Amino acid sequence: MAIQTTNEYCPICGKDVAEPSFERFGAWACSETHAEAYVKEVRAQKLRTVAQEPHRDDRPPRRGCC
Repeated sequence: MAIQTTNEYCPICGKDVAEPSFERFGAWACSETHAEAYVKEVRAQKLRTVAQEPHRDDRPPRRGCC
């Protein structure tokens, strides 16, 4: 029976991570500090993505009830 090894790397520093001790959003980090930094980075990226798509409504404003 073959032993399965995973090649996981810290998304912040690139260090090899053997066990998912600090896992966030499916990524393994080498320390709690790097795990939290990764969370902040992912959240900031999501906010930038949402902010880049402004709401556009080319229709004239509706008046009345219909």
